[in-house]
Amino acid sequence: MKVEAKKYGLTYEEYDDGSKTDIDILDKMLHDPKLPEIKQLVIGCWSFESGDCSELVKGMVEHKEKFAHIEGLFWGDIDYEESEISWIEQTDLGPLLDGMPQLKDLKIKGTNGLGIGRTSRPNLRSLEIISGGLPASVIEDVIQSDFPNLEKLILYVGIDEYGFDGTIDQFTPLFSKEKFPKLTYLGIVNAEEQDQIVQMFLDSDMLPQLEIMDISCGVLTDKGGQLLLDHVEKIKRLKLIDMRYNYLSEEMRAKLRKLPVKVDVNEAEEYDDEWMSPMITE
Repeated sequence: MKVEAKKYGLTYEEYDDGSKTDIDILDKMLHDPKLPEIKQLVIGCWSFESGDCSELVKGMVEHKEKFAHIEGLFWGDIDYEESEISWIEQTDLGPLLDGMPQLKDLKIKGTNGLGIGRTSRPNLRSLEIISGGLPASVIEDVIQSDFPNLEKLILYVGIDEYGFDGTIDQFTPLFSKEKFPKLTYLGIVNAEEQDQIVQMFLDSDMLPQLEIMDISCGVLTDKGGQLLLDHVEKIKRLKLIDMRYNYLSEEMRAKLRKLPVKVDVNEAEEYDDEWMSPMITE
């Protein structure tokens, strides 16, 4: 019987004299007799000193035959007590992902120094990148890659102070049924320009094939809410519009709840002309 998922993170062994020795993540994985049975691999904190994960990736690539069977990967399952998301140092994961041809689900947290490669991954079904500031280069990695069977895509945009150095218009090529013919869940979330993203959904030829429109975690205001109310015919086939964490007024939330589609407008923040922020930044 296969093990569904297992998490590996940096730990240490403490001796009687008070000394400690780090137990390397790669060593733990390579010496784990259950590794061949694991379907879902979760990688936690790889450095207690804000180091990047390049050595870990290099080691895994050198032993890529040990990981070729992996179907799901969560890279960077690191909580705020270990590191703020904006402090997580990544590296180019492309060579590692190339060594996982069976990979169906990929989730990455943290984007400093991140690359995912620009190639074809026909088996990939789900991609989620969580960030307080998504670099333009990572957006381009997604745009320039070929994911013909992708069903779910979630990208956290963030803000420029924590790494977002692109523009909202840069996401436009992702709203294409030609690029993602099987996509049913699209989330461009955690953005300052969340109202503009609503318009991008409405202008997209992909909208009729979607089941879930995810516009959560960002600065969604009554302007974006009104766009949805004004285009009921375009959105009524959706199963869910996720708007959790928003800056919608109570009146607007009441109107949106009457739409002929399930909506989640919970976690409303107080509207403030001077200061409004996405949910995840630092």
